[in-house]
Amino acid sequence: MSLYVCQRLEIARLRPTEMVEAGHVARLAREMQRDGLQRRPLLVERASMAILDGHHRFHAAQELGLARICAVVIDYDDPRLELSSWSTRAYSRTEVLAAAESGVLLPAKSTRHVLTPPLGEAPVALADLEAVTAPSASAR
Repeated sequence: MSLYVCQRLEIARLRPTEMVEAGHVARLAREMQRDGLQRRPLLVERASMAILDGHHRFHAAQELGLARICAVVIDYDDPRLELSSWSTRAYSRTEVLAAAESGVLLPAKSTRHVLTPPLGEAPVALADLEAVTAPSASAR
């Protein structure tokens, strides 16, 4: 993963592009909670903050109440990035970005964004991604 830089991004800034399967999100949230880790970073498009890969991880992090998530941020025209599909229906980059902008999401597991070389794992402790709480009145 040394070829890519993992950044801690505020979850609220990210824009989903695909629907998710609720059962998969719940299983992933339990696994993340049990292990105390986010194992793989999301892949996010720089200009739009559109999630290109990792929608289920994103929603699991939201379910866990995390404020930040580890992600690799990349330009859509980066030659290392390839857009394909998990099905016979091909989607364009324009359609992916339109989904992020409009909030009208593409079906779950419809697009496949692949980096060459592959992204791989980059485990980050959930404690490093949790919300920072303001000090209580009694602590001031």
